[in-house]
Amino acid sequence: MAYALTQLGQDPQFEPFLHAPLGEDRRGSSVTVLSMLARLGVDPWSEASELSRLPVEAARQRLVVLMTRFHDVPTLVSDRSRIVSGLLALLPRRATTASSPQDGTSAKLALPPQGSPLYWIIAAALFVGWAAMLAPGQ
Repeated sequence: MAYALTQLGQDPQFEPFLHAPLGEDRRGSSVTVLSMLARLGVDPWSEASELSRLPVEAARQRLVVLMTRFHDVPTLVSDRSRIVSGLLALLPRRATTASSPQDGTSAKLALPPQGSPLYWIIAAALFVGWAAMLAPGQ
């Protein structure tokens, strides 16, 4: 089943992964994968998407590196391997090879990522065109 993107372009398939609890920080606040990535300055949905595209071992190594950089939850250090395995199980797995149009499958249109400057340029051009149409003729 295909998932529709939410209003903000965030794929709901990643919610179980992103909302998985990691423990409590030193102030007693609950920390999820989403808050860990945000505290590290990493876009949570982009990172979840990238991790789901990677082979399992590469995704494991990448997630371990991220968790190693995160020091807010002291219990992560002692149980990191088990936690990473559990988190990776929550990610949807995606095919890592692109199908070619010659093998009988349909090719997918490659779109620029959400928030790409290309979208802003198109929006600006449409706005200028619309404004020009509304301007009284001289």
